[in-house]
Amino acid sequence: MAPRGQGKRLAQLLGQQLKQYVSEVRGISSGNASGARGALGGAEQPVARQGVMQQQTRSNAQVAVQQAVQQQIKVVVPAIRTDLVGAVSMVSEGEKVEPGVFKNIDGHRFDDGRYQAFIEEITKFIPKERQYTDPVRTFAYGTDASFYRLNPKLVVKVHNEEEVRKILPIAERLKVPITFRAAGTSLSGQAITDSVLIKLSHTGKNFRNYTVHGDGSSITVEPGLIGGEVNRILAAHAKKNKLPITYKIGPDPSSIDSCMIGGIVSNNSSGMCCGVSQNTYHTLKDMRVVFMDGTVLDTADPASCAAFMKSHKALVDGVVDLARRVQADRELTALIRRKFAIKCTTGYSLNALVDFPLDNPIEIIKHIIIGSEGTLGFVSRATYNTVPEWPDKASAFIVFPDVRAACKGASVLRNETSVDAVELFDRASLRECESNEDMMRLVPDIKGCDPMAAALLIECRGQDEAALKARIEEVTRVLTEAGLPLGAKAAEPQPISAYPFHHDQKNAKIFWDVRRGLIPIVGAAREPGTSMLIEDVACPVDKLADMMIDLIDMFQRYGYHDASCFGHALEGNLHLVFSQGFRNKDEVQRFADMMEEMCYIVATKHSGSLKGEHGTGRNVAPFVEMEWGSKAYDLMWELKALFDPNATLNPGVILNRDPDAHMKFLKPSPAASPIVNRCIECGFCESNCPSRDVTLTPRQRITVYREMFRLKQLEASGAASEAEKKQLAAMSNSYAYDGEQTCAADGMCQEKCPVKINTGDMIKALRAEAMTEAKTASGTAMFLARNFGLINAAVPKFLNIVDFAHSIVGPKPLAAISRALNAATNHFVPVWNPYMPKGAAPLKVPTPAPVPAAAAGIPRRVVYMPSCVTRMMGPAAGDKETASVHEKIMSLFAKAGYQVIIPEGVSSQCCGMMFNSRGFKDAAAAKGADLEAALLKASENGKIPIVMDTSPCLAQVKSQISEPSLRFALYEPVEFIRHFLVDKLEWKKVRDTVAIHVPCSSKKMGIEESFSKLAGLCSHEVVPSGIPCCGMAGDRGMRFPELTGASLQHLNLPAGCSDGYSTSRTCEMSLSNHSGINFRGLVYLVDEATSPKKTASA
Repeated sequence: MAPRGQGKRLAQLLGQQLKQYVSEVRGISSGNASGARGALGGAEQPVARQGVMQQQTRSNAQVAVQQAVQQQIKVVVPAIRTDLVGAVSMVSEGEKVEPGVFKNIDGHRFDDGRYQAFIEEITKFIPKERQYTDPVRTFAYGTDASFYRLNPKLVVKVHNEEEVRKILPIAERLKVPITFRAAGTSLSGQAITDSVLIKLSHTGKNFRNYTVHGDGSSITVEPGLIGGEVNRILAAHAKKNKLPITYKIGPDPSSIDSCMIGGIVSNNSSGMCCGVSQNTYHTLKDMRVVFMDGTVLDTADPASCAAFMKSHKALVDGVVDLARRVQADRELTALIRRKFAIKCTTGYSLNALVDFPLDNPIEIIKHIIIGSEGTLGFVSRATYNTVPEWPDKASAFIVFPDVRAACKGASVLRNETSVDAVELFDRASLRECESNEDMMRLVPDIKGCDPMAAALLIECRGQDEAALKARIEEVTRVLTEAGLPLGAKAAEPQPISAYPFHHDQKNAKIFWDVRRGLIPIVGAAREPGTSMLIEDVACPVDKLADMMIDLIDMFQRYGYHDASCFGHALEGNLHLVFSQGFRNKDEVQRFADMMEEMCYIVATKHSGSLKGEHGTGRNVAPFVEMEWGSKAYDLMWELKALFDPNATLNPGVILNRDPDAHMKFLKPSPAASPIVNRCIECGFCESNCPSRDVTLTPRQRITVYREMFRLKQLEASGAASEAEKKQLAAMSNSYAYDGEQTCAADGMCQEKCPVKINTGDMIKALRAEAMTEAKTASGTAMFLARNFGLINAAVPKFLNIVDFAHSIVGPKPLAAISRALNAATNHFVPVWNPYMPKGAAPLKVPTPAPVPAAAAGIPRRVVYMPSCVTRMMGPAAGDKETASVHEKIMSLFAKAGYQVIIPEGVSSQCCGMMFNSRGFKDAAAAKGADLEAALLKASENGKIPIVMDTSPCLAQVKSQISEPSLRFALYEPVEFIRHFLVDKLEWKKVRDTVAIHVPCSSKKMGIEESFSKLAGLCSHEVVPSGIPCCGMAGDRGMRFPELTGASLQHLNLPAGCSDGYSTSRTCEMSLSNHSGINFRGLVYLVDEATSPKKTASA
């Protein structure tokens, strides 16, 4: 067995020797090798021209290559080890870990006093509450979307550039490595560390400033803003100023609604539509970057640039010298230009050394920083040149009988059209489409397509309808002239007209939703205990078919039968998605073998990029030299030494001397709970979570729970070490507050989760488990459920007493007393605030009356089920409104001529949510069953529509009813008014501007648009709150006010807005408290804005 490095070189030489042999079959000219690394290149002859003998020869050549590769570069995994946090590593030959001895290598960064010294120094300007060393926060905050795990010794939440400026020189002097973290959606292991993690995400309003310039054609942003958020800011700017063109940032990664600007810049992210030309490298105008010594360079400020040229002359001269050497080397320059003609994020942005003149070193430095993954400096601000977001779009889904035809189609579209996006689907991807009813409706011949069938999802855009039409005609003409076979089955060819462009964005959205869903589909279907891996490769488009066929063959041979190959065909960029376990040596060995062959296939055989857009990270750092050759690789090390000579910034990322680094610190995925086993830890959920700035996010709750489960298993089997037992005890203690108590459990995480996990369900299950052991509490809950009428009668009186006390003693004493009681009772007693409600007015149950009839003779009847919240809680004391919610709804029904039916025993009814959210499942089920029976009777088994005035209560009822006939009879106020009352009332606009907050439950029911439209009938301008979840979660936000405080700090209402509306009374209390204006039920606004129809019929 050859040594690993030698084995790679032998394989590359073998590739050179086989080149002539293979070219006889595939029509590939011998071409030039790239650097010291062999590369196959050239144009392929059409498959139709190859005879049986050629196919056989090709097959023999492939077998020879595969056998040689397997013999020469197979890496033997002698053993694996698992560390304290469960990470699995290959044990390299000769590797020796010396506890207590610090080495700047992953797994060897032991504290020899430097970390304590670091903490002491930064504490002078960063308070202890923003420094985390406990096992839960370090483990949770240290987790990212990659399949690697390193646990930081310290996590520091920074609030501004000045803090970073102070931290970096301290870290440099004490030789404490640091890693920056934004959203943590990176996939290659570039945002993890076992040293110090500097976290700028989930720090409130910090690092979230922006300035839109002029018409929106440029925007300055800070690194804590989410990419999709920036696009919404630009869209709002265009709408507010009535601008003719709406702009967006160029990069459009699939994680754009979760990833942050910091990561987009540091990884040079691209995406489905931006290609190479609109990535950060090509669209970034200026940046502010903090260097290792704390110096800030603002490339938009001439004075800053001039000062930097003087103070950092050695760095500037070094960069210019590198650029001069590269530009004088025609072969190296050609290699760099060829590499960056396609997507490439492997290594540093060497194109900066050839794209800019030697007399403009600032531009060179600025572009070297892009894609450097936090290894050269910290970008604290970026200015983008934005790109137009054309309003006219159309998409087509075109199926081909084989991969070659599809890839040839992508190639001609790239070369001969100005098409905007082309996405490639392999056969495994199409298999998922077969189970999608909408896809089968739009593209029916997908069903039962050929074994090597593939498809192209094509999008054309235009500044107007005429421009769009011209682009579509161009695409159709070029594909027709190419003479490519079309159709899912070779035996059943189809005309191109069988795959029309869809202008209706509802249909187009079906195509793109399927494309975005391919990764989570694989993740959701994987075997419990395995991780989902995503590799990201690219090659020249004319080689895409060959590379794809080779990769499909490789996956089959290694037993990755769930693997899927799809991606951005226009750029030759494929995403390889598959599941992989790291539970034993054999699984790690399989991964090692697959990685070696994949890198050979992509980098050496097809002259491609091992990372097209996901960044090098740790994942392919050992293979950078294989892809780039020794000359370019050595240049990268020189760049690193110029900017960060002591390897303080994110060491081990992009460049790594350990050839086995990609097989170390692999993240396990223990099967801890059926509710969350499908979690791929992507982090998409985090921006919807109300506790993200105060404790943990859904991803973090799941990953800590998984680790606790792993440790419990070890303890139960007697295999746990003392350190592991201590770790479990500490985690369990912290998780009670961080994980369980501060989870709103509202399920908004599910709305952004690609595999639709509701982390709230996991937390509710934990609460239920705890309550089954707490017999006294469970018994008390059941007693209250059975005697709910007592609560219904008592609470309004109690609220009026508190309101009276407020009027006597004032707000400060009440707030102080309630805070003290809250602390003394472990958050059982709510914390009072000035927007606490008075008691609700008694519900007036109408007496039965003759049924009025509409013009068509249909009775206007409605069952109204006021929630227990609105029966008990009225408006706040300072609100100009004095009527309760149920009085306003009854007024609307009366205006529209509806007979109102109130269910029997209404004062004792409750949906059960207040019990369910606390884990009292039996009490919740009992109340739910009682309410269902009452609603069935009142609605005549679902024949009469039922209105529940509180959206969360309706959602709870819908989730637990057993009678199907009720499901379609239930409405919350917004939907009922839109469907039944809009045409029965006169409307007028009674406000200039109102704010609306759509509750979590309403968002999940899909009524955001209806909510906004209904408010728009009553007001000239409607401003959404922009808050995914307010964090109230019933009364949890009153008992844990830090939860609502963290969520609603992001509430930003316009100055002229004096009214806010929602459909959840408890949410309205919290929104009022944090906005300073009264939020109330939307029915208040509708009642004020409406009157009976002047010509209403009976």
